[in-house]
Amino acid sequence: MTNNDIDPSHLQATIDDDDEDGARTRVPDKASDKRKRRDTEDGSRQKHKKERGTISRQRAKDFDIIIGQALIEWGRYNTNFQTSGTEGESELNDFLQELERISEFAETGATAARLLSSLRKNYSPIDILMTIQSKLPDLPKDDVILLTDAKCLENVLSRPFRVPLLHRTTTDRFCLGSRMDFSIHDLLVHLEKAYLNAKSSVSVYDYSIQDPSKRTRETTVNELLSYFRSDNSHNVGLNFLDIENRTGIRFCPSQIILQDITTILEARNQPDIGKTRSEWKAEPLKEFFLLSGENAISPIHVDKGGANTWILILEGRKIWYFPRHVTAQTVRWLAYAGSQYLEGYEDGWVKVELRPGDLLIMPPTFPHAVFTPESCLAVGSQFYTAGNLSHSIEGLKLQEDYPDISNEGLDDSVYRTLGKVLREYGTIATSVNKAHIISNCSLFPDPPAPTELNKFSKTSLIDILKSRGVTFSSGATKNELLQLSSQGERTPRETFLEAIQSFREQFKFGE
Repeated sequence: MTNNDIDPSHLQATIDDDDEDGARTRVPDKASDKRKRRDTEDGSRQKHKKERGTISRQRAKDFDIIIGQALIEWGRYNTNFQTSGTEGESELNDFLQELERISEFAETGATAARLLSSLRKNYSPIDILMTIQSKLPDLPKDDVILLTDAKCLENVLSRPFRVPLLHRTTTDRFCLGSRMDFSIHDLLVHLEKAYLNAKSSVSVYDYSIQDPSKRTRETTVNELLSYFRSDNSHNVGLNFLDIENRTGIRFCPSQIILQDITTILEARNQPDIGKTRSEWKAEPLKEFFLLSGENAISPIHVDKGGANTWILILEGRKIWYFPRHVTAQTVRWLAYAGSQYLEGYEDGWVKVELRPGDLLIMPPTFPHAVFTPESCLAVGSQFYTAGNLSHSIEGLKLQEDYPDISNEGLDDSVYRTLGKVLREYGTIATSVNKAHIISNCSLFPDPPAPTELNKFSKTSLIDILKSRGVTFSSGATKNELLQLSSQGERTPRETFLEAIQSFREQFKFGE
């Protein structure tokens, strides 16, 4: 061993032997070796610090890649199309261009959270948490709840939700609808065979008409067939939005049927589940087709009756626009600003592309606008869930107060359905559910008792009788109107108000 090969572990102050030449071996200097060790340790620390910096930069790079993967791949479409130049078309086309300019594709933080788990292969939990903390502002927001499978849909529907639910069909995520083998051609064949007289009417939304209140017009099945079978290009995109599904084919995902509160209550009313003594007559959720021509546009509106709405795309595509943040105040702003005014919505607008097999579910009274970049056939329905029932009641009152927010008017079936639900739901509702429902039931006034009718003015009594469809003489006295009011049949809305009153009376905290 030479002087340069001294092992630091054997550096001791000893008397060394003479070498072969009689030279004396040098006694090591403790201070010098201490400096060497310090220099070595400093160099090692610098090296590790540099390596940690490299790891941090790589971790951040990996995170950015994952965030990029979390973003859904949306398709391209063109909103710059030729119109016939009518004032109504130009007005709605300008609306679409502005909506497209200010809207952003929806993002979801749930997807990013799942993808972040891939970082565990290379980094410790502390490293991942540090990265998430530093990148928190870049995490996607939950503009929609992205559904992965049927179980995920079941879980989400079992609780309240205030943003749309979206399931995108991919090679490893199959369509949640019961079937997909139905096209525009199939629907046209069905309509032609079922309505040979071609005199059956159907409603169509025609945006070439300037006055928004008159854009929904009645037409014939003949016009519908001619429109979609013509070889000529159409400058006007027509929307046929209320074609009832009478094909006998059902498309509704089973998870929606099982969470529909009317289905649940109807099943509970049957004393026996056996078919031998059963008198049960199944009433499936009514489905409707949405048949839209290329470049059809629907301005901002909500669906009627405060129900949840599901939409399944069978052929073609739709671009669905909606405010990023929706409350009752948002709906009131829609009522005030109108269906084509885009400013004033908190956090702006987002959009999703819906392709064949994709499923979208909207919460009650949810403002949205729609563009159809290519001819499209969709199917859908409305339903009520326990988690959103309080919001459904609130939405119904909003439509009563502001009828123009929806492109469909309220009908008696809405009041009958919700009245029946309220009369029966109290037996299975939790205290929390009851409290939420009661809070929005208070939006409706108590129905007048027969003994209180004499407190009403003559004008109010006339309005009550008109709402019931009761005929009376124009010269009837107040006493005659009172008598008719006390004897007349209750309207569905009045029985709905009575159901609300009964629900309040049976409600007790802690039960």
